[in-house]
Amino acid sequence: MLLVLPHLNCNIFCHYCYEKSYRKQHKTETKSYNLDFILTRMEELRDSYPGMCLHGGEPLMIGKDDVRRILFRMKELYGKSSIQTNGVLIDNDFINIFKECSTNVGLSHDGPGELSKYRLYKFKNVNLDDKVRAMTKAGVSLSIITVVSKANAGTDQLLDKLKAWLLDLHKMNITGRLNPCGGAPGYELSQDRAKEVYLNLALFCLQHNLKWSPFTDIMHALQGKSRVCTFMGCDPFCTPSAAELLADGSVTNCMRLNKEGILLRAPARDYLRNDILSQTSQEFGGCQGCQYWSACQGGCPGMAINNDWRNRTYLCDVWKALFQFYDKSLAFCNIQDSSCNNIGGESPCPPELQSQLKEIAPGWTHVDSGNPASPALNLSASPSPCPPELQSQLKEIAPGWTHVDSGSPASPALNPSASPSPYPPELQSQLKEIAPGWLHADSDHIDHADHI
Repeated sequence: MLLVLPHLNCNIFCHYCYEKSYRKQHKTETKSYNLDFILTRMEELRDSYPGMCLHGGEPLMIGKDDVRRILFRMKELYGKSSIQTNGVLIDNDFINIFKECSTNVGLSHDGPGELSKYRLYKFKNVNLDDKVRAMTKAGVSLSIITVVSKANAGTDQLLDKLKAWLLDLHKMNITGRLNPCGGAPGYELSQDRAKEVYLNLALFCLQHNLKWSPFTDIMHALQGKSRVCTFMGCDPFCTPSAAELLADGSVTNCMRLNKEGILLRAPARDYLRNDILSQTSQEFGGCQGCQYWSACQGGCPGMAINNDWRNRTYLCDVWKALFQFYDKSLAFCNIQDSSCNNIGGESPCPPELQSQLKEIAPGWTHVDSGNPASPALNLSASPSPCPPELQSQLKEIAPGWTHVDSGSPASPALNPSASPSPYPPELQSQLKEIAPGWLHADSDHIDHADHI
């Protein structure tokens, strides 16, 4: 996803905003961009990204004419458009623009009244829920990003109000993301409270059939499916899920990694962070030996321990508690998962079988739990599936085991039962040549509301 940022200014200045430190050091004038140049760059970058999203700062501050031109160009390029906004400026004119441009609106909203006190402290009379109802009535596609903080989950009473609001949204078929407040001391929940809140919300969403992330994404991760970028592994120098088009036409990384200044974007992604985390013990900030490594991959580097991207996320205890919760839930429902795909960690494979595997496949890590439906071997540097001669040997020493190789240390890549493939035709044709009959099932699809 390419986020289009004409400017980084804002009209509400949330207390916990991850762009706050950047704004303190740099001017962020709203009208410092050249619209025609941005539109040209969008067209030039069309084939490099699966979609675009108008972002900020607060994008609606650039005015209705410019918002319409950018969203309309997105629709011309992709057949639809998207925007992430705090919603304060939304009125009937903007709603009509969203309808005209087939816009998926991502609304940043922490809940009614006091639940949004860290966001709307300057706009206490603004009722975002009225705007939500207006957009829903008009048929605008809408999702919500809620930051879970002390303001809406610091006490059980506040949490109950948050859950009541989620039920109200459910009646309008609105879902979204419940993002943990991070990197904002004084506003974020303590780790113990965050774990308690998220487990409470996980059970609540199960009970009421509410499809909110991160819960849906964690279940997808456990099953080796596509999920939000938080659990997909990240290169902080070439963020794979989100790139950002700036006013000067340059493309940089996700702003969560640009807190101190705009960094140049590396020309291609590598897996250095994955390699470091998978080989570093948990005692020293790594993920070695973690049962959920392949599903989580260390979390977002923008929330790394000590702000060091080489470390796993400091929200590790929260995520691990949720992975355990859903791992047990999937097991209870007799749904097979991939939580034992412990790439780079301790192999659950019996020692005698592991030793044989090392002999016939030096450098490969055995990551299968013994379940024939899940991946068996993963070579992080391998571009192709297991050679036939190796596959035949595996069948001899491990009858019933299934080899599903991945070209990256991220997640299961080749799956003969998955259809349809999310990969582009040119890549799919190459895969068919090296693995006839197999379908590539590892998806890089990212919904714009999943990474912000």
